Amino acid sequence: LVVGDRLPSERELAQELMVSRSTIRAALAYMRERGEIVTGHGREGTILAKDIADASAQERIEVNTKSARLIERPSGSADGVPSMLASQGLECKTVVLDARVCECPEGIGRAFGFRGSASLIRIERQRAVLDEPLSYEQTYVDQRIYPHFLDCDMTESISQLLQVRYGAKVATVQEMIQVVPAFGRCAKLLSLESGTPVLYAVSRAVGEDGRTIVLSHDMFPANKVRLTTSRSLSPDR
Repeated sequence: LVVGDRLPSERELAQELMVSRSTIRAALAYMRERGEIVTGHGREGTILAKDIADASAQERIEVNTKSARLIERPSGSADGVPSMLASQGLECKTVVLDARVCECPEGIGRAFGFRGSASLIRIERQRAVLDEPLSYEQTYVDQRIYPHFLDCDMTESISQLLQVRYGAKVATVQEMIQVVPAFGRCAKLLSLESGTPVLYAVSRAVGEDGRTIVLSHDMFPANKVRLTTSRSLSPDR
C-alpha cells in the first residue's frame, strides 16, 4: 500500500493475516495513535497516511516478537526440545503418535549409510506449549546399533536418550533449515491452514566415527519459533 490507499476491512485483514479481529483492532489503534493511518466516517474507511514500509520495519518486528512470545530454538544443538523450553521457563507436552521399526525411503536410508531404503526405527511425535502445537517431528534411529530402544520413554529427547542409555557421543550436528508450506498431516497436527509457512529443520547428529546417531525432520509454525545460531572462529580469523 502507498499513502492514500484504503486499508481492507477488519474482517478481510483478520482472514488474510490469520489473527482475530481484536488483534486487528489493537494494531490499527496503535497505528492510528502514531499518525500512520486515518479513519474517516462511514464508507470513507481507513486510509494509509504515512509511508511506513521501510522506517518502521525493524520496530514492528520487535513489537511482533514480544507480543507473539516467540520461542528461541538454537540451531545445530544436540539438546532436546524439552531442555530448550525448560531454559526459557516453559514446559512442553509430548504426544507419541507412532514408534516402530519400518521401511524408510532411500533418502533416509542413505543418511545412515545404506545404499537405498532401510529398516529403521521411526518415531512420530507432536509437541505443544500452553496447549498450542509447537512442533511435528519425525525421528529416525538405527535399531541395529541401539537394540531395545523402543522400550525407552519416547516423550524424552531422543538424542539425550541415546547418549545417556547407550553412551552415544555426538561429535557434530548438521542442520538444514528452510521455510516450506504445511500440508496434510503436518498442517492438521499443527492446527494450521493448508499452505501456511512452517520452519522445516532436518537435523543429523553424527558420532565421532562419522556414523549417523539420529536423524530428525521437525516442523515448527513459522510465527512461533525463532531460530538462533552461533559460530566459533579461531583467533587468527
